[in-house]
Amino acid sequence: MDKRYKVLNICSWYPNELKPTLGNFVQKHAEVISIYNDVVTLSIFSDPNAKKLRISIDKKKHLVEIIVYYPKKTMGWSLWLKLSNFLAHRRAFRVGFRKVKEEIGKPEIVHLNIVYPLGIWALWLKKRYKIPYVITENSSGFHVTSDHAYPKPIMRLCQLILKNANYILPVSENLKENLQKLSPSNHFDIISNVVNEHLFTPKQSVGNIIKRLIHISTGVDEIKNLSGMLRVMNNLKIQKIDVTLDIVSDGETEYAKKLALDLKLENSVFFHSTKNTAEISQMIQERDALLMFSNYGNFPCVIAEAMMCGKPVISSNVNGIPEHVHDFNGVLVNPRDEKALEKEIKRFVGAELKFDSNLIRNYALKNFSYSEVGKKFTTIYKMVLES
Repeated sequence: MDKRYKVLNICSWYPNELKPTLGNFVQKHAEVISIYNDVVTLSIFSDPNAKKLRISIDKKKHLVEIIVYYPKKTMGWSLWLKLSNFLAHRRAFRVGFRKVKEEIGKPEIVHLNIVYPLGIWALWLKKRYKIPYVITENSSGFHVTSDHAYPKPIMRLCQLILKNANYILPVSENLKENLQKLSPSNHFDIISNVVNEHLFTPKQSVGNIIKRLIHISTGVDEIKNLSGMLRVMNNLKIQKIDVTLDIVSDGETEYAKKLALDLKLENSVFFHSTKNTAEISQMIQERDALLMFSNYGNFPCVIAEAMMCGKPVISSNVNGIPEHVHDFNGVLVNPRDEKALEKEIKRFVGAELKFDSNLIRNYALKNFSYSEVGKKFTTIYKMVLES
């Protein structure tokens, strides 16, 4: 891949000063793309405390990250507020795009990460400057049967943006099926979340008598079902099963902490706040398995991270997860089936379930590594720009 394309990544989600872990998987995709291309990321966020528009720029090798923060009005007449904030948002994009052109000139292709809310600008750039765009999508907003599905007006806007894309790249087959219902005539390919294979590496197990599980998520109970996991951990405690659970979350988990306290789980369930990528890697390496019990979701990046460390996954069988969790790298149960989850954890602790760390790692290298995913993205760019 000798040709390096000039790629603008427009990112609806991206780690920023207000939410340091928001869309960290989007940032990893940008890092992957920059292996083979010259990349600028552009993100825009409202800041109610800002007095004026400000820009943050971070330059790395072949990757420039631009974040524009704009003041958001919160007081006033509803229609005036919406118009005022949209105009501020539009100005932030224009200022950000000028900075993009200063870094790489006119982009050859736009890579939109998460359709809403910034997809409108990918569409505008295509109409105004004839710059084609591709989309990577990971939002649960397109799972129309979930409580977190996008409202109809937003869904109609997303449908317009999807239909004008040159390629749509969902992270799972399940999400692809949902997006095809909105835009059936598009070109689709599945490119999964990615993991730095040099940071997330296997670590020799010390053979702990007590099995240590880890769960990493935003902690939203309607999606991640922490309450269900805690009830299962309580049943295991009553049966004197030797297992602990570490919960890592940058979200609101006070409800879970209260439930854990009520169930007297202080010696078996431990809560941790936001961790950086290196800390997450170390925590996964030091645990025996990843535990997920989501009611729905696409394909969480943390599953790929656990596999890259050679760790098995115990998870609910929802959406894109069964596309990668198989008998040799994990076990699946039905969502909300606490009895089944309890049974599988007991089997794992009792060594009835056994996994080969090397097999799990090799699968992750083939499907989630920086080098392999970077090649896939660049192949798509080549198809769009040279067809």
